[in-house]
Amino acid sequence: MEKHKNITSLKFEYNQILSAKIAKSFLYAKQKYFEFGDKPHKLLARQLRKNESDRMIHKVKSASGELLSSPKDINDRFRQFYKTLYTSKADPNPSIMQNFLEDCNLPSLNQEYSNFLNKEISLGEIRETIKSLKSGKTPGPDGYPGEFYKTFSNMLSPYLHKMLVQANEDGALPPTLDEAFITVIHKKGKDPEEVGSYRPISLLNTDQKILSKTLANRLSTLMGKLVHSDQTGFIPNRNSFFNLRRLFNIMYSQRLPNVDLAVISLDAEKAFDQVEWSYLFKVLQKFNIGEGFINWIQLLYRNPCARILTNQSLSPRFNLYRGTRQGCALSPMLFALIIEPLAQAIR
Repeated sequence: MEKHKNITSLKFEYNQILSAKIAKSFLYAKQKYFEFGDKPHKLLARQLRKNESDRMIHKVKSASGELLSSPKDINDRFRQFYKTLYTSKADPNPSIMQNFLEDCNLPSLNQEYSNFLNKEISLGEIRETIKSLKSGKTPGPDGYPGEFYKTFSNMLSPYLHKMLVQANEDGALPPTLDEAFITVIHKKGKDPEEVGSYRPISLLNTDQKILSKTLANRLSTLMGKLVHSDQTGFIPNRNSFFNLRRLFNIMYSQRLPNVDLAVISLDAEKAFDQVEWSYLFKVLQKFNIGEGFINWIQLLYRNPCARILTNQSLSPRFNLYRGTRQGCALSPMLFALIIEPLAQAIR
């Protein structure tokens, strides 16, 4: 009888341990999908490969509401949509932008930090960036993944370095650094016949990622000096939990009598896609980022283009005239800098 009780007890403990492991694995899987589900990662690559027939876009609505069903018409519709989205609709007035930024009382980098950002890109930096490339990322239009550059780093690094030095002198990047493929994934719960119901995924070539990540590595060390502590997204050593904790402290602290409080959550639609580049460069100048570093950003945004990939059909190229480039390591930090003047004005 005692032996039976022991066996039963051990089985119960085993089931408890097994249940905990299953729950942990399930939580880990959810976290992976949350973190990488819509990014150019190996998880996305598996999503794109499996159930190809299920991912086929069978029909979408035209701008006038007509249903389109042929692969070419569907591809053309997505191309039209994104070409319009990435076309600047603003007529920026430099003096208005300048006056707004002057009133914002933004911080400015001192000469030492500005010199750090603006020094020439070194061969050592290129090698360190290649070494830090994550494996399993979906490659861009040229098909060369990060693993290729990591395997042949000693051979490729000097050529990449010379190419970037020459591009900086010429004021133009090679075409391979300008192009991206845009593929789309349907957002659950959205009307599949609306082109706006799909999430665009930009696939950039690895050589472009190496340049942008090298620049991002420099900028990331100084973001905390430029962006107020209220901003926690995309800033090293900051976490959104800090703002949640601050919110809870306000909610549950002693409130003033006869004073009502409200919390507002705002979502800027396609915020990254509608960044105006003229404003971006003005903001960078206001922060005293430095001419050399800004020139690199301007090179990245001088002639970007994209092609839409749907139903195994590839659209003709079209140019982009606004938005921060998805998949570029610099984009989140550039967006944080762009939004800081507005945040400062609200403060």
